[in-house]
Amino acid sequence: MKNITFLLGAGASYQSCPIWGEQGEKMIELAIKYLDSTKQDFENIPKNLTEKESILWDIGFFGLKAKKFGTIDTYARKLFLNESHTELSKLKVAVSIFFTLWHLTDDIELKSRNTKNDNEKFEEIDKRYISLLAAITKKDRNSEITIKENVRFVTWNYDLQLESAFAEFNHNASWDSISRNLKFRCEIGDTSNLQVCHLNGYHGFYYTEKNEIEFLTVPNSKNINKILESLDYIASSQRRKQLDISNHINYAWESNELAEKTRNEAKRIFSETDIIVIIGYSFPNFNKEIDKMLFDCLKGRKTTIYYQDPNASETFIAQLVNTQETEIICDRIRKDTFYLPYEF
Repeated sequence: MKNITFLLGAGASYQSCPIWGEQGEKMIELAIKYLDSTKQDFENIPKNLTEKESILWDIGFFGLKAKKFGTIDTYARKLFLNESHTELSKLKVAVSIFFTLWHLTDDIELKSRNTKNDNEKFEEIDKRYISLLAAITKKDRNSEITIKENVRFVTWNYDLQLESAFAEFNHNASWDSISRNLKFRCEIGDTSNLQVCHLNGYHGFYYTEKNEIEFLTVPNSKNINKILESLDYIASSQRRKQLDISNHINYAWESNELAEKTRNEAKRIFSETDIIVIIGYSFPNFNKEIDKMLFDCLKGRKTTIYYQDPNASETFIAQLVNTQETEIICDRIRKDTFYLPYEF
């Protein structure tokens, strides 16, 4: 069998998650909707905010910065260069909680796209993941549903769309059960190979001194106020260093144990790859060092690259690979499904 690796960018979650500039807009929209009107000046932090209000204010504040700097990642880069470590840590908490709120809530207004088409809404799970997993999952000897051995994922996305789609095929099993059958959790001390590498980390999890803990199922509600009430300990606990979200949201220019482990796993996956399917990825400048490191792992292998994106460029990919060893095929038209090669 050919080994197939899917390299996912933000566009791979376009149907379900706000991406690029839209993320900043939705962060601000959420904060304004659920924060008292007297506390919505995101330029100047109000006094005497409760923990819940503090989380909402941070989401609004960083949403404003995301709009000003183009993306939240760009503002995070600015904080890193300025050595603003405390603010960068707050940004990561805000990002993780925002995506968790987005993942859990059924707020119809919030999940409406800010477009001229009032009926256009974000999907709970991008259906393209569902149709892909229908093709690449199987039952093992123990009747457990898993993905096929020759398929792996490397993603730059914080979201858990792939994992949520996988849960749909597993009767919405617990996150511990999901992560046993779809290895995406990068845990310190765990030597097993990853099947999904989140290069920028993933939301909804934090570390205590000894354990990785998820907070995706802490609230038994889809109401944002109730979810926030159950999560209002997170920001203060991180400030007191009782837990750590920082390592779970990583950026390409950072180095820590979880980030390095994920990158090494991604390198291993690329080095075993025969076919790469790139979906919705624009190769931003601050990811280039890691992107080059990954594509260097293809050297000496006959590979085929399918690039599915409206702006897909053969010329761009040719800068990353040996064109005598690699065939490059661009798909600029397909939008309703993720490309699955016939070699599969």
